[in-house]
This record gives sequence, C-alpha cells and structure tokens, in this order.
Amino acid sequence: METSADELNVAELPTEEKSVSRRVGRVLLEFGIPFVVAVLLVPFVITGGRLWPWEPAMIDLDVYRFGVQSLLSGQGIYDVLSPAWKLAYIYPPFAAIVMLPLALGPTWLWRLLWVALLVVAQQSVLRRCGVPRGLVLGLVGAAALVAVEPLRTTLGYGQVNTLLMALVVLDLLPDRRRRWPRGVGIGVAAAIKLFPALFGVFALFARRARMAWTSAAAFGVATVLGIIVLPAESLRFWTFQIPAGTSGPQYVGNQSLQGLTTRFFGMSLTARGLFAVLAAVVAVLAILVARYWWLTGHKVFALSLVGLATSLVSPLAWTHHFVWVLPLLVAVVTDDGLPVWVRRVGMFWGLWISIQLPLTILPYADNAAAHYSFWQNLVANVTPLVGLLLYIGLFVDLLRRPRGEAEARDREAQERRDPVTGTIPSAG
Repeated sequence: METSADELNVAELPTEEKSVSRRVGRVLLEFGIPFVVAVLLVPFVITGGRLWPWEPAMIDLDVYRFGVQSLLSGQGIYDVLSPAWKLAYIYPPFAAIVMLPLALGPTWLWRLLWVALLVVAQQSVLRRCGVPRGLVLGLVGAAALVAVEPLRTTLGYGQVNTLLMALVVLDLLPDRRRRWPRGVGIGVAAAIKLFPALFGVFALFARRARMAWTSAAAFGVATVLGIIVLPAESLRFWTFQIPAGTSGPQYVGNQSLQGLTTRFFGMSLTARGLFAVLAAVVAVLAILVARYWWLTGHKVFALSLVGLATSLVSPLAWTHHFVWVLPLLVAVVTDDGLPVWVRRVGMFWGLWISIQLPLTILPYADNAAAHYSFWQNLVANVTPLVGLLLYIGLFVDLLRRPRGEAEARDREAQERRDPVTGTIPSAG
C-alpha cells in the first residue's frame, strides 16, 4: 500500500507541532462553531437588532456600559437610566468596579467580546459537566444556544448569568489546571449578584469546609472593596435604596417562587409571607438533597439543583436567570445512576424551562398577569411548581435511603484523590 506525500509530511512533523496543531483544531471546533452560531443568532433574539450591519440589541450590556460611564463622569450609578430602554443599574457596587473596562472602546467591540465571553463560559461549563471534547462539544454548545431559552436570552440581552455559572463551576468541578483557590469563584459570583452565595452554604454542608470559608472570604473582600471605592453607592445598595426592576413580580417572565405566589394571591401580605416560607423550604431542601447526590458522586446533578434553587428563591428571576438548566439537562441525559423518576421529572422540567411556553402563549403586556384565569395561572407557574415538587420528592427519597451512605461514599472517593492534582479518578 502506497503512502501519499501529504501523509508523509504529517508524519514527519515534530511531535510538539502536531500536538499544538491538534489543540488549535480542537479549540476551533469547541468554541468556533458555537461562536459563529452566537454571532449570527444574537441580532434576532431581542427586538431591534439587525444582522447587517451587525448590531444586536444587547439591552443589559448597554445598561452596564452606561452605568460605569456615568460613574466615571461623576454621576451615581443608581441615579441614571440607559438612554434607549430607560433601565436602571441594580447590581452591587463591586460589579460596577469589575465592569469598568466596559466604559472604554466602541460599543460594537464590547458586544462582540461579550458574545465571545458567554460562549467560552458556556463551553467551559459543558466540558466540566462531561460533554465529550472536540466536535461533539462544539455541536452541543451551538444547539444549546439555539434551543435553551435562558442561554439564548442571556446572550441576547448581554447578561452575566452564564459567566457567573462558569465561575461557580470552575470551583465545583475543577480540572487539573487549578486557577485559584477553590471557593474564590463562588465568592466573586456572589459579590456580583448575591444569590450564588447559596453555593457557599452548600459547600459547607457537602463536607467542603475550606471551599465554603474561602468563598465567604472572597465575597467579603470583594464587598469591602466596593465599599472603599464606592462608599455612597454601597450605602444605598446595602440599605435597599436602589431602583426597583422594570417589571413587578407578577409579570409572567418572573419564574421565581414569588412570581408563583403573587400571580395566585396578588400583591398581598399573604403572598409575600408564603413566598418567604416557600423560599426558605426550597433553599434548605436544595442543600440537603444536593449534598446527598454530590457526596455519592452525581456532582453535575447536585450543582444543578443548587443553581436552579438560587433562581427559585430570588424575588425576581427572569427566564434568562435559569441558565442552570444546562447542567440539569446534561445530568438527566447522561447520568444513568439517577433514579428513573428523577431523570423523567428532571427532563420535563429542563425542557419546559428551555422552551418557556408561558411567554409564547400567555398575554403579558399591560399587567395582564394580574387578571389570569386559574388555568392561565397554572401554565404560568409550571416552572416553580414542578421545581418545588422535585425538591420535595428528592427529599422524601432521601429519607428512605440508608443513613450514612453519602458520607461513606464520599470517604471512599477521598481515599482515591490524587495528592498532586487534587482530582478524583473515575471509578471506571
């Protein structure tokens, strides 16, 4: 059998060059494919964008840019509204410090860079959740951008949700190249948007005390930095004197537990009290059941439970906040160690969150949610209702399992931990 000249040339390449060539090719597959899809998709996600000249309507990214530009010009970040959509900046002061580079350079460049950052963050999450590298990872990432509404609208709005998820996953599912002490990513994410702090509590209960205290320290340092640099803004934020959101909790786009209670019971004291109780119950149940699944080796499923709980317990959780549906879908598709009923309910919940049918079939303008019928309310609240039932079902299942099973499995895993890299080899 004859060997072609091209084959001889490849064979003669130095091993190091071939390795570099393969890495470059893999990166292009894993990130290039979803990046091209994202660039083509983003102008069509939010009304007002256009493909040529390329100008997506990244509303929230514009809010971030205008907020930090106002800060540098001597105005308070909470005193101004974005020019086009009249939206207020509502993040902690530390987030404004992190976003200061957004004040520099042309808008189109930052939109393109933001798309790239979101794609890199998403692909990092998918890879660490076990999606095979190379072409499969690239195709799965591209499909997720198109099919999963929270990812698609995070991209369209220019939001930070996928970036924060990636910071948390870098801590919880590290690879061999540790970039910082585990817990720093959780703490920084919490300092930018508060609710990721639930992962710090989860780490403490999941026998990862060092990670938990590191996350608390990172959150504290970041928050103190915000106070030192922006004392007036910090006082306003931490004393709840910042502008409210653009829509009330009844709006169907709010899929948190408070959306559930206010749509059924109106803007009443009863609704607020019921939300407080349900939020506390879900937070506790999420930590308890995620702890079990984490310690027994089902880590992707465990972190998805905590991540989705952060959205459910938030007073306002717009559909694009539910990016943690991505690891949930990976877990229920690939983890055959989960009970069948868990995979089925999880799949239904994940697909429902991905499709966001209520925004398609229900009226939502002019305070329409305040006048929904019972059946309209039922459709509007499938996401929080199914989530609540899943956490309760997982807790009942947990009560039936042998006491000490999770701790024993975790001890066995720790005995197999690589002392150099800190990673635990696969049992297979």
